[in-house]
Amino acid sequence: MSKQRFVWKAVDENGIIQHGVWVGKELSEVQTRLRNEGYFPVGIRTSWDWQSVAFQARAKMQWSHFARRLATLLEAGIPLLQALEMMTFHEEKLTLQLEQWKSVKERVEAGSDLSEALSLLHPSPNSFVLSIIKAGEYTGTLGKVLSEVADELDLEHVYQKKIKAALAYPMLLFFAVVVVLYVLSVWVLPMYEKLFRSMGADLPFLTRVIFACGRKIPVVLWSGMGLITSGLLVLRLTKPNLWKMRLERSLGRLPLLGKVYRLRDLVQFSRILERLLSAGIPLLEALRLTAGTLRSPEMLELTNQLVLSVRQGKRMAPLLRASRVFPKEGAEMIAVAEEAGQLDRMLHFVTQMFRRELEDQLDRLMRMIEPALILVLAGLIGLVASGVMLPIFDLSSHLE
Repeated sequence: MSKQRFVWKAVDENGIIQHGVWVGKELSEVQTRLRNEGYFPVGIRTSWDWQSVAFQARAKMQWSHFARRLATLLEAGIPLLQALEMMTFHEEKLTLQLEQWKSVKERVEAGSDLSEALSLLHPSPNSFVLSIIKAGEYTGTLGKVLSEVADELDLEHVYQKKIKAALAYPMLLFFAVVVVLYVLSVWVLPMYEKLFRSMGADLPFLTRVIFACGRKIPVVLWSGMGLITSGLLVLRLTKPNLWKMRLERSLGRLPLLGKVYRLRDLVQFSRILERLLSAGIPLLEALRLTAGTLRSPEMLELTNQLVLSVRQGKRMAPLLRASRVFPKEGAEMIAVAEEAGQLDRMLHFVTQMFRRELEDQLDRLMRMIEPALILVLAGLIGLVASGVMLPIFDLSSHLE
């Protein structure tokens, strides 16, 4: 059962009414927790609002901020429990984010590890973050690995912003095309069609096609926007992770964007695997954890094959060489690293190579899409203008 947000009001041991917001799976869980902490529940209700949706939407940035603050305190020599207390005690307004951090502190205070406490949150960090934190707990370098986790999450956020920026201008031009079509079909084309019919003009084939399409465009646009919006809202509210994966897979099938998404998955694969190996996690377990963070079905299938190969005592290089999604140069670099026993160090250079290629592809994408969409928009307006002007030229020749 998914967790919900409960707003509660209760009386403490001194008879003072207290208010709060807790996250739990069901009402009885919140009631039991209140009684265990010495409160007498007065009222409890579920609260679904956009704050919880917004918190899930920016969860990665929240984990990055949390990890960096906690890493700074731990590296300054402050014990973990005291550091968690310092991160939460000074806040006056109880928000969903603060409630999450307080629940982490309570679980750690009860004897849980930090990784275990974080895994019980909703939404919880991904398997990569939890595994790195667990490795830091075992090796006694929690502050250092938390700082590395924050760096990695910030870097991933930067690349996601670059991809979104590359899509922003094409989407703006696409929106402009839709607006132009709507304006032409609702106001411009009906006016000319009415004018030509009143004059009894014999309309050319192109003009008749444009007028016929103009009458259907508003219905198509509104129905299409309604279906897409309702479908995305349903997926967003019922399956918040599935809709993103489906949208990215659809975008990944496009000719220009496909390579960008493949390179992004290659960067994520090599980067996460390198971090996990550097943290002391065995290769087989690192591959399993890496598979849990991938979105591309091709990369996921390749990683699962690598897991089976490594479990049988084989090396990764032969599978990577035979793969269609993994570049040959990267496969050869990993083959050399396996021979030398320096796989984590070589994966760092492989990641840098993939990152440079991703940045080049993003720049190339911007240079190609922008003029193409401008030409499409200009061609569309020119086609409509030609269809409208043809009867005018025909009428002017008859008047002469």
